[in-house]
Amino acid sequence: MEGLKIAIASDWFYPKVGGIESHIDELARNLLLAGHEPYVITHDYRYMKPYVDSFPYRVVRFPSTIYFKKYHVSVGYDQLWRINEFYKDINFDVTHVHSIYSPLAVAVAKISRGIRNVPVVATNHSFYGKPPLDPLVRALVRHHLSRVDTFIAVSTPVAEDTQQLLGSALKGRPIVVVPNGIDVRKWRPPEPEERERARRNLGVEDEVVILYLGRMTERKNAHRIPLMVRKALERSNLPPWKVRLVMIGNGPMRPILEENLRRTGMGRVTELYDFMERGRLLPFYWAADLVLMPGVLEAFPVVGLEAMATGNPVVGRNESGVSDMVLHDKTGLLADSEEGIVENLAEIFENRDRLVEMGIAARERAEREFSWDVVLKKVLRVYRMTMDMGDDVDRRYLAYRLMRGLG
Repeated sequence: MEGLKIAIASDWFYPKVGGIESHIDELARNLLLAGHEPYVITHDYRYMKPYVDSFPYRVVRFPSTIYFKKYHVSVGYDQLWRINEFYKDINFDVTHVHSIYSPLAVAVAKISRGIRNVPVVATNHSFYGKPPLDPLVRALVRHHLSRVDTFIAVSTPVAEDTQQLLGSALKGRPIVVVPNGIDVRKWRPPEPEERERARRNLGVEDEVVILYLGRMTERKNAHRIPLMVRKALERSNLPPWKVRLVMIGNGPMRPILEENLRRTGMGRVTELYDFMERGRLLPFYWAADLVLMPGVLEAFPVVGLEAMATGNPVVGRNESGVSDMVLHDKTGLLADSEEGIVENLAEIFENRDRLVEMGIAARERAEREFSWDVVLKKVLRVYRMTMDMGDDVDRRYLAYRLMRGLG
């Protein structure tokens, strides 16, 4: 495929740290390496200044007078007017917006297809859930996504959720499952000396190291981990001092987590950290024996990809996008409930050799299914399919385009 000019738009990008932000960064880097010309379109994150944009691709920030600090979103007429003018200057081939719940992404999709007649791909990275005023919100989402040509879902459960959300408003538009990608050269298993050094820095020898990374919200269930691990220890012959729990992250449920650590006694064997830059996480994966992901409604978590690529089995919930990622009893262990996670932990406490076997299989699956070499080809096929589907223009914008053209 010849080089494309690609607009990648979302409210959520660096300096904010998260799964969508890291996915956009790696997508843009890999598009650039493949000979394409990506532009990331986002807002100015004025409340997180100062920061420096030092990316190999172009990042274009459009500030707006309307900025919701709590949700990290920004949208307004002045902002959208400048984005439209920017589209005229660049002459994009395709637009790829990230998160169908990002106001900026949805607005850019409307400008792209509705005004500039540039085809639009939208990636859904999350589940709809049950928001307040659900009927009203659902109707608004359906209406404002009408300019999207093709949807990407990061997992099969997310695709099903997207289908259910849009219903008849989908009108035959395709939903294609394309997982998030992972750089398997950077995120790799450790050499023996690297693992030894990482574990020594944590102060562990032959303990089972359980790693959790992520936000500490109610649906992530991080606050329940001390209870799960304690129950699993009671059902196995492994003494508590033979386990080390490493938890990295923060959020509204962290005070409850800290209380549960005290109440269960697991605080004595726990290392608790705040959020870290992604570049500092590799030694923690190298020191770990498994990565625990007990959350519900996980779309297709980057943490799970990092775990598998570094040779760690994932222990998590089955009713989420993790089930697209993990092969039960081969690259990790899945359960339908918290009680099932407890049973899985107790089982591997009794048979630690299985952790090594599953970790090797997890790395092989990450290379085969989720490396950027594989995922980028799928993304590019979606771009080409979307560009080839047709040039239908929303009639409501014809008058505007005619006026601008005459002007």
